[in-house]
Amino acid sequence: MFGITSFRQLIGFIVASLMVVSGVLILTETIMPEFIATDRLRYIFGVVLILFGVFRFLSAYFSEKRSKELRSIIEDDSWKSSSTTSE
Repeated sequence: MFGITSFRQLIGFIVASLMVVSGVLILTETIMPEFIATDRLRYIFGVVLILFGVFRFLSAYFSEKRSKELRSIIEDDSWKSSSTTSE
């Protein structure tokens, strides 16, 4: 479905999913770290973890596409055949 093409991308997906799951568990009060004293702080931590997990997922998803495009630009040899002749 996602077309995992590298180990780096796999690690990115795993970390992103762990962050989203942790955020959801904090929001549902399943895990409550000792230092979270108020509900407002719990909501902030949960939402930030979920949003950062989504960002991390999108970053991992589009990074391979960007690197493929960059590789195709770098490896483009079409300029070699278009030489100009000077007389």
